[in-house]
Amino acid sequence: MSSTLSTPGEAPGVPARHSAAEPVRPQPARPAGAVRPAPAAPARSARAEPVPPRRHPAPTRTAPAARRPGGGTAPPGRRDSRRPGTPPPAVVRPLAPHVWFAGRLLDVLTGRQPLTSLAGRVRDEAYQELWALRESRADWRQKVRGRTPDVYSCRFFRTAGGALEVAAVVRLDRTVFRALAFRLEPGDGESGAGYGAARWRCTAVAAR
Repeated sequence: MSSTLSTPGEAPGVPARHSAAEPVRPQPARPAGAVRPAPAAPARSARAEPVPPRRHPAPTRTAPAARRPGGGTAPPGRRDSRRPGTPPPAVVRPLAPHVWFAGRLLDVLTGRQPLTSLAGRVRDEAYQELWALRESRADWRQKVRGRTPDVYSCRFFRTAGGALEVAAVVRLDRTVFRALAFRLEPGDGESGAGYGAARWRCTAVAAR
């Protein structure tokens, strides 16, 4: 004989429902003193994080170099006004006496300079000779019109007394040459200005 039981809230005559309990999984035993592992951190997103821009140090400013009087700049402490690499000024040396007189006599004979330009450097006898040559050598002035004459060659012979016997070849044109000869003697404080430290003066002159 079967009997049905009813529970409050259920209809009579309905068999009672028994709920089956879920099986419980046994946990593995941990040894004594073991530390329980910490939970794993959540995985980061594959998206890369932005990198902050790199800051560069600000450039250091230096004081401007000293300004030179002639322009440009100079290193600190430099007091020389010349620029680096500037060659020194050329030293102009005076001409030798025989070369200087040859050029001046040529200028007088061709009319480029007056006779008075040799005042104090030509003795009286040579002054009269030079005056006469200037009048008799009028063709020299005609040959050099529009041209610049020059001394082609000049040599001298020193005498025992210290005088210079000079022979020169002058060029009036590209193919026109003439001869010039003169004598130079050193002077002293009473003989006049002369030329150079030895106070050279012309004492005789000839041209052909």
